[in-house]
Amino acid sequence: MKSISLLCGSLLLFATILVACTSNSPMGSSEKQQIVEHVKTVEESEFDLIYFNKSYRQYHKAIDEIVSEEYWASIRSEIIFGYDSRAYTRDDLVNMPQEEYDKHKEHMLNLIHGIGMEKLSATVRISDVYEGEQSNQVNIYTIENKELKDQPFSATTKKYTLEKRNEKWIITKVEQDKFNYGNEQTAEEMEEGIKGLNYQIHDGKVIGYPTVIVLSGVGKV
Repeated sequence: MKSISLLCGSLLLFATILVACTSNSPMGSSEKQQIVEHVKTVEESEFDLIYFNKSYRQYHKAIDEIVSEEYWASIRSEIIFGYDSRAYTRDDLVNMPQEEYDKHKEHMLNLIHGIGMEKLSATVRISDVYEGEQSNQVNIYTIENKELKDQPFSATTKKYTLEKRNEKWIITKVEQDKFNYGNEQTAEEMEEGIKGLNYQIHDGKVIGYPTVIVLSGVGKV
């Protein structure tokens, strides 16, 4: 009986060690790539929503399975577009009838084309996967540079937090910092403005961005 108890204890200890080793095992390249693809999908979909390449329903469908309820709640009041002293948030777009949305889209595209904004493009650089604050969390960083007619328009840095829930990685939070270029600014002031943006350092080290995507086109669909 004593031998059986010792054997059971040994098996339990082995199982505990095995689970611990498995939970702390390095993330594979395919899993990291999946996480990068999630961020890439969100970046592309955000551009398409803001510049009228996707309706809100299309946008929601594209990212709904890779973001959390907390993420949706944190961005619901963000303004997507506005004119005539009226701003329209994501919440406003959720249940907006298609006919009403089409009218807003037509009006906004006329404004965009009137000032030449249809030539705006964005280059988004996406970082590798970094360890998060908790064992089930990771971070990915992005820096987006927008240009209009080959001139710098804005720079935006972001920090995405993802969590593993039910064996799936989902985006739970995004923080950002932004710098808008101005015609009156010198090259030195522009450089300092970009350097001053948050979310370019992780654990004291400068972030690298191996993945690059270019987004362009306004009102394509």
